Amino acid sequence: MKGIYEASSGMGEVSESALKTYGKDKKTNNNLFISISKAVGLFFASQMFSMILITVYLVHTSLTKKETAEGVGFNFSLGKSEILSANSILIILLSEIFMIAIFVLYARFKEKLSFRSLGFVTKNLPLSYLAGGAGASLCMLVLALICKATGAMTFTHDAANTPLLILFAIGFVIQGLAEEVMCRGFLIAHITRRYSVKTAVIASSILFALLHAFNPSGISLVALINLFLFGVFASQMFLYSENIWLCAGFHTVWNYVQGNVLGVPVSGVPIPSFFKMTANENMSLINGGNFGLEGGIPVTIILAAGCVILYFLIKRKKK
Repeated sequence: MKGIYEASSGMGEVSESALKTYGKDKKTNNNLFISISKAVGLFFASQMFSMILITVYLVHTSLTKKETAEGVGFNFSLGKSEILSANSILIILLSEIFMIAIFVLYARFKEKLSFRSLGFVTKNLPLSYLAGGAGASLCMLVLALICKATGAMTFTHDAANTPLLILFAIGFVIQGLAEEVMCRGFLIAHITRRYSVKTAVIASSILFALLHAFNPSGISLVALINLFLFGVFASQMFLYSENIWLCAGFHTVWNYVQGNVLGVPVSGVPIPSFFKMTANENMSLINGGNFGLEGGIPVTIILAAGCVILYFLIKRKKK
């Protein structure tokens, strides 16, 4: 990969804009630790907005009025079901708009990084987004067929709340773009100030995997490997397309189809869906167990194959 992932080549307009803005300065104080720390700090800053909104919602739904001998009182009862309810998850997804805003504003006005460097280019925007979504849909179809054929999962039609699922679609559009802006647009451009793009891809993919390790349930070694591979795959899409839209479209549809269509937990988070999924507990290496498909070996194979294909596509494009 050395011939492709060089900071001075192989990234097209995205990298050229980043390098012109930052300069290739080996003496910069923004070493790898500082770059990652900035991204983590901005991430947690953006999550404060989510925490405020979800806290207000949970207090509102869990606080009930009661009559006592002394007068009117209140009961506060909060369980896991309320925290992981569809409305709570939807609020978290929609509030990721603050992550996009914080990262873009910080990169633009503090780091003086152009929108193009983050991958916000208008050329081929609809086509790139739709291509990413189509690729994710195909992957999910293959995974669903594998699980059905092996008996790892069974799918039955469920009573769908269409307005809620539409809101989830909007939420996943925001959430998918937010994570791509952070881990692909911001981190890759920021780390290449001092290091190669190869280092940026690996570092951002590790961070992407670790951030998902704190999800509610089912995390495993296979899941962590798959999350890392997803990060590498998305980074390669970013480098190949020279925009943020291809990987954002893939990320959004990957999550939406997995969760809201198939009824599979998305990285350990249960999602309301069109279909109801029942997993075979004895085949967790196929279906991923409580973590969802991303905890299974089939996802490992698909993502690894995708990384190899994109490697050669980038290599051919460079030539």
